[in-house]
Amino acid sequence: MIILILHGIEGFAGIHWQQWLSDNLIERDYKVVMPNLPNSNHPDRKIWLETVKEIVKGLDLADLVIVAHSLSVSVVLDLIEEVQIKSLISVSGFAYDYGVELNSYFLGERNINFDKVNKNLKQAFVIYGSNDPYVPQEVLKSLAENLKVEPEIIPNGGHLNTDAGYKTFPRLLEIIEDIARQRRATKGW
Repeated sequence: MIILILHGIEGFAGIHWQQWLSDNLIERDYKVVMPNLPNSNHPDRKIWLETVKEIVKGLDLADLVIVAHSLSVSVVLDLIEEVQIKSLISVSGFAYDYGVELNSYFLGERNINFDKVNKNLKQAFVIYGSNDPYVPQEVLKSLAENLKVEPEIIPNGGHLNTDAGYKTFPRLLEIIEDIARQRRATKGW
């Protein structure tokens, strides 16, 4: 199983809980890819998508788990419209423009086709804080509704970043280990 960990706007590889998660996954013999997405202070959606496509080229997408934080979730959904992947774990992710200057230009470029996404995505998890200071609750919840999953809402989790105390995130490790157990059970390991 391959785990791709993606940061959000104004982020970089290893920010918040991401380095901790990567280290713990590597320690458990998972293959982890954790790139820096270009120009994260003012990203271009098409360039981010092309970057992610290049990163996953040659990987076994049926065995790919993507853990995406915040704005990168929308780009992962763009990707999933085009290719099938195993699992998406959305952390404080969202899919549509909710009118904030920081990322409105990015989100307003296109709408996600959730019919295609749901056809191409085997498994989704949506996790967000009950008091996210950046993204309205209805926007976070709408992602879960569109992916047809029950969200996991963390009380007082904020944006699930370092500012909210998330330098580690054991729940993400648990989810990935559960995915791996399911995989082993279906493949008869």
